[in-house]
Amino acid sequence: MILMEPTAKQALSTSLEKLVTNMSFDDISVKLIVSKTTFNRQTFYYHFQDKFDCLQYTLEQLSQRLAAEMIYSDWRKCYLKIFNVIAQRRTFMGHIVDSQAYSMFTDFVLQSVDAMLQGVLARTPQGEVQTNFPQKPWKLFEYGLQGIIIDWFTEGLRKEPEELVDELLDVDISQLKVLLGTQKQNLQRQNLPRQLPATARLR
Repeated sequence: MILMEPTAKQALSTSLEKLVTNMSFDDISVKLIVSKTTFNRQTFYYHFQDKFDCLQYTLEQLSQRLAAEMIYSDWRKCYLKIFNVIAQRRTFMGHIVDSQAYSMFTDFVLQSVDAMLQGVLARTPQGEVQTNFPQKPWKLFEYGLQGIIIDWFTEGLRKEPEELVDELLDVDISQLKVLLGTQKQNLQRQNLPRQLPATARLR
C-alpha cells in the first residue's frame, strides 16, 4: 500500500490543528503555522485567505469525517458521536471557544448536526432518497440540538452525554420525523415531548 504525501493544504490544516491543541487560536500567526511545515507563506495564502479561513477548512474536514463514520440506523447514537468527537478534542475545541473564532465552533456543531439529521432521514421507507425537508420545523429542532451541545461544552462537560441525551431526547425515529415535519402523525397517539428542553435554546 502506497502512502500518499499530504497536500500543502492538508499539511497547513494539520499544522494549525496541532498548534490550536496546545495554545489559544488568538496567539497563532500564519508565520507560526507555516514554520511547522515545509511550506512558506506564499503557499499558505494560495490556499487560504487567513488563519480563520484555515481553521474553517480544518473544522469542515472534521465534520465531513464525522459524518462519514456515522451509522445512521440509530439517530441518538449519531448525535452522541458528535459529543464524543468534541470531548476527544476538548483542549482543541476549548482554545477555539475562548478565542475570536468562537462562532466557528458553533458553526461546526450546527454543520455536524445538520449532516447527522440529513443522513438519518435521507431515505424514505421505500429506499428513495429524500432531499427536500421543511425548513421551519427542521431548523427549530436543529438549533435545539446545537444548543444542547454548546451548553454542555461551555459548562465544562460536567454531564455524561448519554445521560444528557436520555434525559432530554427520548425520541425514536418515527417521532423525530414528526418533529421535523417530514412525516405526518396523529400527535395524540405519539409520546412526543411537549416542548424543546430549556437548555436547547436557540443560538
